[in-house]
Amino acid sequence: MAITFTLQRCPCLYYSYYLHHHYDVNLHGDWFTVTVTAAASVAESWLSFVLHKNSESLAARTLVAGLGVQWTHRTDVPSHPADTLQLCVGEHCLIYQLSRADSVPAFLRYFLRDRACTFVGYCNRYARRMLSLSPHHIQLARDVPDVRRFLEEEFVGSSLESIVEAQLGYTGVKTTVDVNLSDWGAVTLTDDQVMQAALEARCVYLISHKLEVWRRHK
Repeated sequence: MAITFTLQRCPCLYYSYYLHHHYDVNLHGDWFTVTVTAAASVAESWLSFVLHKNSESLAARTLVAGLGVQWTHRTDVPSHPADTLQLCVGEHCLIYQLSRADSVPAFLRYFLRDRACTFVGYCNRYARRMLSLSPHHIQLARDVPDVRRFLEEEFVGSSLESIVEAQLGYTGVKTTVDVNLSDWGAVTLTDDQVMQAALEARCVYLISHKLEVWRRHK
């Protein structure tokens, strides 16, 4: 079964651009949603819904979130700020366009510093620094561990495609150079950008939840 998706563009009533884009993604029979936005109100609503839905896990300190950042590669700057922040909790993913956003909700800032949730990423050594360098200077409570840290030694340095296939049985989940080097600060992200960022966050979440990483990352 292939990876497929449907897209619904959600127009704002007062502006000529779309307030957010909503994707329904089918990952080999595993359905999840992706919200893409630069609107603080949409990001706050997404987070409120997700945390309400997972309130018991948050209270028990067993909540896991897949976290990632994307940035635009440039040769004229020594450090790269994050253009986007990806979060995935349960069947819901958010891609927040930081470089296009006017603000970041205080609720989101608080959540990212909440040690009751375990944030996990992939190949994200500089994620914390990139978020702090973003236009909104987002701070994390601690460094975000790479999901490969919780796997067997043979997976150290492995590609996203190989660990997803080994841990989840899903094929075709990979990153490409063309998408990595694309403009992540664009007003409207391409479908390829959205799929790559969302699939990474989703699969990191699934693997981390399966491994119960909250027991090993304090």
